Amino acid sequence: MKASPSKLLAAIFMSSTLVGCSSTIKLEEPPKAQLDSELTMDLQWQIEQADMPNGDTRGLAIEQSADKVFVANSQGFITALQKDNQSRWTDQVLWENRFDEVITAGPSLDGSNLYIGTAKGRLKALNPRNGEMHWQVQLSSEVLGKPTVLGDAVYTRTVDGKVYALNRRDGKVIWVSEHQMPSLSLRGAPEVLPTADMVFVAWETGIIQALSTVSGELQWEARIAIPSGRTDLERMVDVQANMLVQDGVLYALGFHGKLAAINPANGNFVFIKEVSGFRDFVVDEQSIYLVDENDVLYAFDNKSGTQLWKQQSMKNRFVGDLEMYKDQLLVTDAWGYVHWFNKLQGTEQSRYQHSNEYGDGDKIVRAEVDGDSVYLFDGDGLISRYLVRPSNLAQFRKEYGDTWY
Repeated sequence: MKASPSKLLAAIFMSSTLVGCSSTIKLEEPPKAQLDSELTMDLQWQIEQADMPNGDTRGLAIEQSADKVFVANSQGFITALQKDNQSRWTDQVLWENRFDEVITAGPSLDGSNLYIGTAKGRLKALNPRNGEMHWQVQLSSEVLGKPTVLGDAVYTRTVDGKVYALNRRDGKVIWVSEHQMPSLSLRGAPEVLPTADMVFVAWETGIIQALSTVSGELQWEARIAIPSGRTDLERMVDVQANMLVQDGVLYALGFHGKLAAINPANGNFVFIKEVSGFRDFVVDEQSIYLVDENDVLYAFDNKSGTQLWKQQSMKNRFVGDLEMYKDQLLVTDAWGYVHWFNKLQGTEQSRYQHSNEYGDGDKIVRAEVDGDSVYLFDGDGLISRYLVRPSNLAQFRKEYGDTWY
């Protein structure tokens, strides 16, 4: 069966390149429904780092501490910013480093280190106070998975199918586990997910593995996607979305695969749903919220897998990774819009367009929620902090109700 054009287009846009391929696509924004927004955003500050012409952003993240925000760029920049609005650029930017190599993963923060991975296969641990390097270690190939930390170990993945556990104090390798890679895959890798006893890894072969935290030995594996079709492109079954553990259940989402709820102790399925996606999803006490490969939003009951709602208004808007904003679902798109959806009904309640100093919207690479604030990182290399508040219309309705006329 041939892959549909919409599936292929979504896959290419997601990563800008398939491994071994490249393509440039001119996008035309789909129409939006009229909306009286209940929320809006006030720009607090905006710092330009450097644009990312190659679009290689899958492993990059916005990391934050109590008073700082850290952002890395594929051009080699890593920047530490003060959260509170400062009057001068030199006060807003606490420090900035640039490395002579592409940063492909991170940053990740623990109590003493800020971790980044590079295209040259180096994992670096920096001092979060000043950006000075604590240590760096050479791994086997390009680092694609954002480093994750648990206890005394930092975990990451490389493009050649290896998982590393390293001592977070000096970078010494504790163990390495290897997996056979397919000939073609989407660009990027989800985070390795460590727990007290097991480390969960998602692979481009559609397989989820549980490895021993101590030794890296395989404990179990479960397949959530089965390759089908004649060509390598049709047979891609990457698991790109970050996995989550909630209330003793492991959740995973595969491209050309399934949404799976898995018993983390033994790898048995709690339930599976026929839905394909590659963006990060979110889980709360009752539901799983995800976007599929065609930008359709779904909510499923997280105990039974029952579909609760389906929303097609974001179709072909190239939706980013999902986030939670208080009791609403926060959705970003390729034209710089932030959308808020009612998580119980799946209806869009608010919309705001993020833009640069010229008023141009740009693809939002990452969004990070912090209370009433939202941090955005876009393809132009702009790092922005917004304060979310009720819109003027919402305030007017609160004061005068619906009978003012």
